[in-house]
Amino acid sequence: MKIKLLLLINLFFALNIYCQSDYEIVQSFRNRIPEIELKIKNATSLEELQNASNEIEKLKSDFQIHQELLDRSLYPENFQKIIDNLKNSVIIRKGDFTQIEELETEVVNLRSEIDALNKKNSELLNQIYTLELQRKKDAKTIAKLQNLVSELRASLSQRDELVYAIIDSLMPRIDVDPSTLTDADKQNLIAETESKNVLFLVKKSIRDNNRFLEVTTLKPQDIEEVKKQQNSFVSLWQKIGPKLTDIYASKPEKSNELRQIEALFNNWKNNLRREVWESIRDDFSIGGINLRRFNNSDDFTNVITSFIDEEIKSYGIKSKEESERVFSVFADSIWFKTIDNQWMPYLIDNKMLSYEQKNQIAQKISEWKDLVAPSLDIWIYIVIFAVVIIALVIVILKLRKKSNNAQVE
Repeated sequence: MKIKLLLLINLFFALNIYCQSDYEIVQSFRNRIPEIELKIKNATSLEELQNASNEIEKLKSDFQIHQELLDRSLYPENFQKIIDNLKNSVIIRKGDFTQIEELETEVVNLRSEIDALNKKNSELLNQIYTLELQRKKDAKTIAKLQNLVSELRASLSQRDELVYAIIDSLMPRIDVDPSTLTDADKQNLIAETESKNVLFLVKKSIRDNNRFLEVTTLKPQDIEEVKKQQNSFVSLWQKIGPKLTDIYASKPEKSNELRQIEALFNNWKNNLRREVWESIRDDFSIGGINLRRFNNSDDFTNVITSFIDEEIKSYGIKSKEESERVFSVFADSIWFKTIDNQWMPYLIDNKMLSYEQKNQIAQKISEWKDLVAPSLDIWIYIVIFAVVIIALVIVILKLRKKSNNAQVE
């Protein structure tokens, strides 16, 4: 009896050891999988990926003998499928590194093109600045200026597209949650950002675009193009700027540089609005109407209505011919032809001027017209009346002549 009991006890422990061994085998296999997955995900070079591949092969070699056990325990997964998935993850990550290497080569070429365009743009900006000072002199100068402005705008746009491409080259590395990055990851990203000179290129690009607004006089369609370009740049930077701020948190000098970029973007936006008002004022100036500066809708409305009030007050003091000439230039040649027709839709659509302010100016111009235009209308009526009188006299004379001839006969 004792012998049978001992046999049963030995059998129980043997089964327990066997079962425990199976459990440990499965758990050991499972525990090694996330370790390898993490190494694949965090690999920063092809060499590290190769090490992960070696570990996959070792995993397969260590547990091949237990494949049947693992297939039963891992259902619906199985041993071979898990090994294949790990290998596929390595292949995908290798593709990322291949893409990064290609981007690095592309960035070198982009930098060369950007340097050439930066030099060209600086020369164009200087030429335009000089010609803007002479733009009223002759038609030839104005035509040359317009051509240079078009060339510069195209060149700036081309350069900015290249800068966008360099920023895009950072996206595979930086388009992640910064909180998941290790200190080593952050240092690698900082090194890559600095090697590509990203912050300098972005600042240079915005500054050139700001100077373009400072030295040129633009039309509404030009402003629309600049605004689209600005929105594209801002949208792209918003994807990367905040993440760079987190990554550079430990580097005060770079954090300050990022704040400078944000300030430059704000200046660009404000300068675009300022350029609208400056260009409108230039349109008046070219026509010989010199107005005080205005930088917003209230200033614009006050300056225009004040100018008209002065003209109304001076009516009768200066010659009628001069008053009528100023009204004709202001209203017919500038306001209705250029400002109301071209600029008003832009101002209203972009909420830079209200309908109430537009109507206020229109009412003031109408008052001015009622004062000035009647002097023109009276002469028209006098001429028409004179023509009618002359025509009646001629008709009466002809009728009398016919009547006299009839009596003679």
